[in-house]
Amino acid sequence: MSDFGRSSHPRAMKNYRCAWCGQSIPAGEVHYQFVGMWESEFQNWRMHEECHDAADADIDITMDGFAPFENERPTLPV
Repeated sequence: MSDFGRSSHPRAMKNYRCAWCGQSIPAGEVHYQFVGMWESEFQNWRMHEECHDAADADIDITMDGFAPFENERPTLPV
């Protein structure tokens, strides 16, 4: 569980790597960012919005954390 932290939805100023799926978050894309402490360890990571929604929907992920870059990116509806 998070000790403390801040989440935001910034527009990427450069390319980043999604902590959920490992794919690129291109410059200009709005995404999810977390900065803070998780189980006494500093964290600063970013996810595509749809990857964060998928992670947030899984209660085990929310409580236990997740393995970075090992999850599939959800497909967006057309």
